[in-house]
Amino acid sequence: MKRRWRIAARIAAVAGILLLLCGAIVFAFFQKFYPAAPEADFPKPQNLAEAQRQDLDYFAHYFDYNKAYSAEGLRKAKASLAVTRAKAGTLSKAQFELAIARMVALADNGHSTLFMGPLSRANNRLPCRFYRFADGYYVIRAKGACVPFLGARLTAIDGKSADAVADAMYRYSGGPRNHYEQFKSVMFFESPELLHAAGLAHDTARETLTLLMPDGREQIATLDALPPDEKAPRVYSDSYLSPEPIEGEDKSWTPLLAHGTAMPQFLRDYANPFHAHYDAAKRTYYVQFRDNADAGPYAIGPFVARVKHDIQTLKPEFVIADLRLDQGGNFTTTASLMKDIAGLAPSIRHIYLLTSAWTFSAGIVSTALAKYHGGDKVTIVGENVGDRMAFWAEGGGMDLPNSKISIGFATGLHDYHKPCWRERGCFWILYFFPVHLKTLTPDVTVPYRFDDYVHGRDPLLERVHAMIARS
Repeated sequence: MKRRWRIAARIAAVAGILLLLCGAIVFAFFQKFYPAAPEADFPKPQNLAEAQRQDLDYFAHYFDYNKAYSAEGLRKAKASLAVTRAKAGTLSKAQFELAIARMVALADNGHSTLFMGPLSRANNRLPCRFYRFADGYYVIRAKGACVPFLGARLTAIDGKSADAVADAMYRYSGGPRNHYEQFKSVMFFESPELLHAAGLAHDTARETLTLLMPDGREQIATLDALPPDEKAPRVYSDSYLSPEPIEGEDKSWTPLLAHGTAMPQFLRDYANPFHAHYDAAKRTYYVQFRDNADAGPYAIGPFVARVKHDIQTLKPEFVIADLRLDQGGNFTTTASLMKDIAGLAPSIRHIYLLTSAWTFSAGIVSTALAKYHGGDKVTIVGENVGDRMAFWAEGGGMDLPNSKISIGFATGLHDYHKPCWRERGCFWILYFFPVHLKTLTPDVTVPYRFDDYVHGRDPLLERVHAMIARS
């Protein structure tokens, strides 16, 4: 009896030690990769100069939290901080915002960012919403004075070409150029305050746009900006592709395409980021992810389970995984699915992955896992994903106390060229999902142009179906 008690005591002791060890590992994991930014403890500023100095003093913590800086990038950012601090009180609100954006951008990392949503809501904005297609920037949503220009291509702002303005504003955004152009550039274009602060617009309240109309005529229009709107929808420009109303949007906004227009599969029911259907005639299963996390009433876990079950029971010959609008989230929600997707059913002959510059963060991880584990059975179709093969992610955010500028920092290294086990900052979860890839460049490049959008075409899906038909 005593012997049994001794054995039980030893087992309990070992179990207790293991629990403590697991707890310590979990605590260390979250401390390392998801640390909380320090509290801002400053007295109420007496003037603009003091307010900006306090914000800069708090921002200095960013250099400790954001691990993506190279030695040279960090040196330049700290030098810029000193210069900006000397100008405190002389900088306009927009100039101060861009100064912070530039210091963040010197990390040259897509996840190390000044969040554009809060920035755009805090500054004035034209009554136009632009979207960047492969052939340029177009007006796809408008209100008031901009409505006559729906469908027009933006060619210049205040006499400077749209491409030149995009080039100049890129210095305020880290990471790859295609990611910046798709995610951020249009929000800069839409704000006279921000463009004026960068020395690119003549006025803080209006812009003179040169537009190429749908009938080929060139028009020049000077448009006044709308005041800042903290209640504006929390969306990027991809949401404007759908002509349906956006939650929280002023009803006076007019989409280019009429409400109820028949849209291609990848733009239907845009509020729901998860879609799947089976084409029995073509033996093809289509699945779309526009997110890697729960989105309101749409839960990702049950959807992933459904997709696995569908593929295993329906036994398709071809699977199309549409990740072209997958902007990320928690990659572990889909990791096992994407890693195993090519082998979920013996019937599967080929997997097609659809990508674009919107494919970002966890969307890139999904692409990498499917491509690496699927090998020759996987073909990437579309445009380049929105980040490099090695990037920093995870982390968190911090808000400057007075200006309320919102910034994201990155703490975990992702490397899809090779396992990053011996590299500084390697994200621990990647130990379970190693990938060795040379590139994620599409095997078949297919751009998405404005004419495709207007006429309801999906050139990526059309190309895939043509490849399936030939096979």
